[in-house]
Amino acid sequence: MSVTLRDLSKYTGVALGTVSRYLNGETVRENTRVKLETAIKELGYKENIVSKARRTGSSMTIAVVLSALNAEFFMRIIESLDNELSNHMFSILLFNFHKDPAYLKRRFEELRHRSVDGLIFFPSGLEGDIAEELKSFIDSRVPVVVIDDFVHGLKTDAVVVDNRNSTFRATEYLLRQGHRNIGFLAGRKGSFVAQNRYEGCRDAFEAYDLPWDESKVRWADFEVNKARKMFNDIMADKNPPTAVFSTSYDMTMGTFLSIVNKKISIPDDLSLFGYDRFSGTDAFSPKLSLIEQPTEKIGKTAANILIDRIRGNWDDFPKTVELKTKMIIRDSVRRV
Repeated sequence: MSVTLRDLSKYTGVALGTVSRYLNGETVRENTRVKLETAIKELGYKENIVSKARRTGSSMTIAVVLSALNAEFFMRIIESLDNELSNHMFSILLFNFHKDPAYLKRRFEELRHRSVDGLIFFPSGLEGDIAEELKSFIDSRVPVVVIDDFVHGLKTDAVVVDNRNSTFRATEYLLRQGHRNIGFLAGRKGSFVAQNRYEGCRDAFEAYDLPWDESKVRWADFEVNKARKMFNDIMADKNPPTAVFSTSYDMTMGTFLSIVNKKISIPDDLSLFGYDRFSGTDAFSPKLSLIEQPTEKIGKTAANILIDRIRGNWDDFPKTVELKTKMIIRDSVRRV
């Protein structure tokens, strides 16, 4: 037998009217919200999504906009987003803008006509100004949460990781292993993420009162093929590095492909430190030391911020949540 609103009210001790208001998207006290969410899960309450959409005027749809559908980092976060949003009966629509700002603006225009309830945006891979387009959603009370990076000129909610601190810790580890000649593969100039990770590397050298050599930095735009080229370039130096730190997953993959091609032995010939732990990096031999991002928590956090905004809670807008990364030390770095 299906669970009713009256069952939720009886189970939680919350007034029937309050249960109804909460399910219709209105804000209730936090302790009431927790009670109701717990009861919904424990009793297995399922509301008819079509009748709810008709009653509330909601499309029950969240748009997720990103630059590529083949990136494992994005897909893991989207899986977490979908799991959390589906608990609240929201479905997601995926839009790929193929790193094309003009195409992205057309997709945003399409989304405005679709009347989505919220927007999750991954700015990574974007070059160009789209702040005004996103602001038009927020001005219409359609919440926008950005993930992994920020958008220049836009004040909105964001979920990121401790990029600067993560690369500081990784670089510090390499320094403590005796490495002074370290090559760095940075992301795309103009990206907040790339800049913060670059600054974290510099911070570690400054903290240990060591000179920073800018000639050891290559900007590889978060791309596999460009990382291969930049790695080859840095290794062709008269004084090649004893360690390389690649500060994103795709750049780590590109670096490793060059290492295999050049028959470089890790860590005997070169120490390697990577960023992001996915199926590709776990297949490396020897096991790669790296920074791991909390992809499941990123997706869940972004979904919950969005749901709060949809329910009318804008008190803490704009909010940035910075999540902790994890440093995993394995076999790819040797002491010198």
